[in-house]
Amino acid sequence: MSPRIFSTTQREELRIKMLDAGFELIKQHGMTHASVEKISQAAGLGKSTFYNFFSSKEEFVTDIMEYQRDRVKQHFEQILNGREKMTAAEGKEYLKLIVFSRNSIYQYLTAEDMEKLKQASSPECTSPDDSLYDQREAEIMHGLFDHMEGVRPDLDLHVVANLIKIMAMAKVNRDALHADALDRTLDHIYGLLYSLIFEEGA
Repeated sequence: MSPRIFSTTQREELRIKMLDAGFELIKQHGMTHASVEKISQAAGLGKSTFYNFFSSKEEFVTDIMEYQRDRVKQHFEQILNGREKMTAAEGKEYLKLIVFSRNSIYQYLTAEDMEKLKQASSPECTSPDDSLYDQREAEIMHGLFDHMEGVRPDLDLHVVANLIKIMAMAKVNRDALHADALDRTLDHIYGLLYSLIFEEGA
């Protein structure tokens, strides 16, 4: 039987369907146990169709990361709603959404998962020492804070980036931490993050 040919629109609809189904499986069972077969079944597709879109599960998970990032960007534009800058209060809520969102795949990945993605040469998991990574990170930070009111003129992007990474790493390595105090710990770090980004009273 010859492989089925999908239109551009059909391919995008099927890709999103698999990404959504795969994310739900990773939330429930983790990346290791969310097999290609289970992902395909959850999306109502054959296993061969999966490989028509993704070369590996690692590439698939990276695509989920990119897909979620695109949705966060869209939400950012919706908040701005044509304005040049959002208020400090809106900016704080947006940052909180990024860090604490239950719909972020990062909190459902383990350190071992991230290592697998890194070994698969995922661009989302390149070393923080990579110059291209640093440049891209700086562009993202400027893209965020240049559109927020009340941002400190002496904002240290590297310190802010480190705090966000610390919170992300805390979620990835949550098994090594006191689970009952994790949310409170993140709240304290988040308060520090606010104070470093926004002017007092903003």
